[in-house]
Amino acid sequence: MSSACSPAASPLLLITRPGEPGRVLTDALRALGHDALWWPAFDLLAPADPAPLARCLEQLEQYPLAVFVSPAAVQAFAAALGGARWPAGTMLAGVGRATLDSAIALLPGAAAAAPLAPAGTAAADGGSEALWAVLQALPALPARVLIVRAQSGRDWLAQQLRNRGVAVDEVAAYQRQPHRPAEPNGAALRAALDQGRPLAVLFSSTEAVAAMNAALAAQAERSAWLPASYALAVHPRIAQALRAAGWPTVLDCEPGAGSIDAALRGAGAAPAGAVTCTAGQPPTGPARIS
Repeated sequence: MSSACSPAASPLLLITRPGEPGRVLTDALRALGHDALWWPAFDLLAPADPAPLARCLEQLEQYPLAVFVSPAAVQAFAAALGGARWPAGTMLAGVGRATLDSAIALLPGAAAAAPLAPAGTAAADGGSEALWAVLQALPALPARVLIVRAQSGRDWLAQQLRNRGVAVDEVAAYQRQPHRPAEPNGAALRAALDQGRPLAVLFSSTEAVAAMNAALAAQAERSAWLPASYALAVHPRIAQALRAAGWPTVLDCEPGAGSIDAALRGAGAAPAGAVTCTAGQPPTGPARIS
């Protein structure tokens, strides 16, 4: 049977995760050969009204449990806490393992505060539903819970707790503002589209879906880039939002560089310079993008 090699698709990979974790992930994917561009969906800013957060800091030891909804919530709370030690009587929970690891690293004393997070297959992407299952397995739900979150976001977990009679206080540790990319990033995107390259966009929150759709539409007509593009979703809820928003190809992955790389390669979207071969034929050499 005759066969041949052909250059693999080489998408421009946009990493939309905000903050330092997004920068680190972008660097890790570049090390794996991907043409990755850090294009955060949001800039993370201090809350519009810092007074509620200040009050929660003063009353933290009065909460039997504090829940963090993201690593960004941990980072903002830790900055406001200013190095003060986490109260021993306050349990700490994260919606995923990455959030809990961030809390243990950034909040002095958090490791000794009975930390909770989803385990097993739910540990990587977590989510409110996964953490709710963990909380329901406790001998009893705490009477009062603090949820540390962005200024806007899902209220699902708070509602489940309130339905069970728990007093819930939600506090904004930060706010999201749609990111305006610097011109070098916009120029890189337009150059990729002019070359006919597809896009691959990593989404780490449902809120990022609308924000990135708007940001990309401001750079080029949606019909020019969407049909050949890949959306990578780190949670089933994000994948559902992407499909509802019209993304034709949605790939499931975990938030680490290795999983993202594997998802793209599995879909035939190898990094620049890679080639694909059918059986019996040697590779023809690195692909050139002109």
